[in-house]
Amino acid sequence: MQSSRSNSLAQALAYAAEGLRYAVRTQRTFRIQLALAAAVGVVLLWVQAPALEAAVVVLAMIVVLAAELLNTGVEVVVDLLVDRNHHVLAKVAKDIAAAGVVVTVVGAAVIGFLVLGPRVGAAVGIDALTAARWSRVLAFVAVLAGAGILAQPPRGSPHARPAPPTLPHR
Repeated sequence: MQSSRSNSLAQALAYAAEGLRYAVRTQRTFRIQLALAAAVGVVLLWVQAPALEAAVVVLAMIVVLAAELLNTGVEVVVDLLVDRNHHVLAKVAKDIAAAGVVVTVVGAAVIGFLVLGPRVGAAVGIDALTAARWSRVLAFVAVLAGAGILAQPPRGSPHARPAPPTLPHR
């Protein structure tokens, strides 16, 4: 009985690895996010962030990567189900999944600025108070940028948002 459990776990991990390879191979934004995560990892080592602070930043990066993987999964399933027939709800599903990624990226940026900003500032010779202030300013700018991205009117409609689509009644 133990053997079948380990086989199913091994199979589940193999499927997960296939999904990860697919995302790395086909998703440009996922590759960019991996590179940024690696760069942030180097910064964490450079400033010798305490374990708890490093854990918070690493967790934020993992959440972004997981959100991007889920977004890719939603896109693939929607494309499979909708095929060539465009449907407004397919667009809504993709847009919501993409918005989830933007929200996690903004959150990770805020965490990164607040946690790493003062440490990076100190490492390059900026006094602690100035570095802390600039970290807060940059975190606020990240929130504003994220809000600006999410508040953009839909493509093809510069003024108003269309009414949310609904499923037909049966």
